[in-house]
Amino acid sequence: MAEERSCRVVYMEDDPGLARLLQKSLRRQGYEVELAENGEVGLAMLVEGHYDLVLTDNNMPVCDGLTVIRTLAEQNDATPVIMVTGNGNETTAVEALKLGAIDYIVKDVDMGYLELLPMVIEKALQKRQMIQEREQMFIAIRESEERYRRLVDLSPDGIAIHSSEGLLFMNPAGAALLKAKCPDELLRRNIRDFVPPEFMDAFSMLVELIERDASSAPWREGKFICLDGSMVDVEVSGVPFHYQGKHSLQIIFRDISERRIAQDRLEYLANFDALTGLPNRRLFFDRLSCLLSHCKRYNEQFSVLFLDLDRFKSVNDTLGHSAGDELLREVAKRMRECLRHADTVARMGGDEFAVLLSRIVEPPDTGIVSDKIITALARPFTIQGRECHIGVSIGISVFPDHSDDAETLLKIADSAMYRAKEDGRNCYRYLP
Repeated sequence: MAEERSCRVVYMEDDPGLARLLQKSLRRQGYEVELAENGEVGLAMLVEGHYDLVLTDNNMPVCDGLTVIRTLAEQNDATPVIMVTGNGNETTAVEALKLGAIDYIVKDVDMGYLELLPMVIEKALQKRQMIQEREQMFIAIRESEERYRRLVDLSPDGIAIHSSEGLLFMNPAGAALLKAKCPDELLRRNIRDFVPPEFMDAFSMLVELIERDASSAPWREGKFICLDGSMVDVEVSGVPFHYQGKHSLQIIFRDISERRIAQDRLEYLANFDALTGLPNRRLFFDRLSCLLSHCKRYNEQFSVLFLDLDRFKSVNDTLGHSAGDELLREVAKRMRECLRHADTVARMGGDEFAVLLSRIVEPPDTGIVSDKIITALARPFTIQGRECHIGVSIGISVFPDHSDDAETLLKIADSAMYRAKEDGRNCYRYLP
């Protein structure tokens, strides 16, 4: 059951199919999404009702997305806008940010942006909320320093006040994040004591931006070192501040560990096969391109192997898809054991795999590895308590003998694999 977020969103999109797809995806996440077929209709909806967020495409026949953003930017307390732009339109996205959009996301043909969009929305809403909280905080300071302190103490974000004398103030959330027993344990320490070397340059640049112009200081992602020596992923920003008559900085930071885990997971899913843990087709071609450039530069050879399992369909049809999945995982494990650390084995889809053998001395070296793989996969597999037998047909291409182009090398290896199938299977072949 979707989590109830109480967040109303209007999506301005002239493509009904894409609009409904995004609406359905966000509704599963608990957002209330209404659609507008163009910017003019969307702006009218904003006048008539309250919305927490605007998502807008740019290329609309009536009142495009940039016009929507420009119009809303002229209003006080305008609804935040996220530009949803097509792949290759990053220039439009940058223009949208200049006009006042709070963020943007790029549509991709694989629809991966639908998985990322809730994270972008939450970040945008948090940024909006942070701005509002900061404005309320300044009002509270003017009215009463004690009232300000209570608000800061209740903030879920870490809030610190730092001057040339070190930390003058730390709220309970910040102390807890840095693993301190109480805020007083951190006073008079330099904030840079908590910044690891790899984040120090970016943090120093952020401090310079804050001191020069608070309105342009962005959020920076990095790490802080806690008192117990552990590291925590954080997002940091800040504003210039006067505290007890001293020029200071108010540093605001929050724990983004869960978000980083989610981002890392999405990055993993984009590059690795979820079933076997092997690189997927996308990562395979990235590595093939890198290997090709390296071998061209240093005049080295490498081989591409294209593999298709023999009799896998029979096992899958007889024992079921769960058994087939288990068999594919075992095949991946045995293939990894046959290769060096510098080599790559990837799952290309179904029961097809590809291998990159780097730095071969002579083409026959590839045959030795192919025989090793054939022997490994010829051994019986025990799947769900039953013994299974499969084989593998392998096609081989060699750089630079067969081609100096990545796509062509893979096509040649694929054709050679079919030659191996025709010659009785469970063998390897080169094309002439």
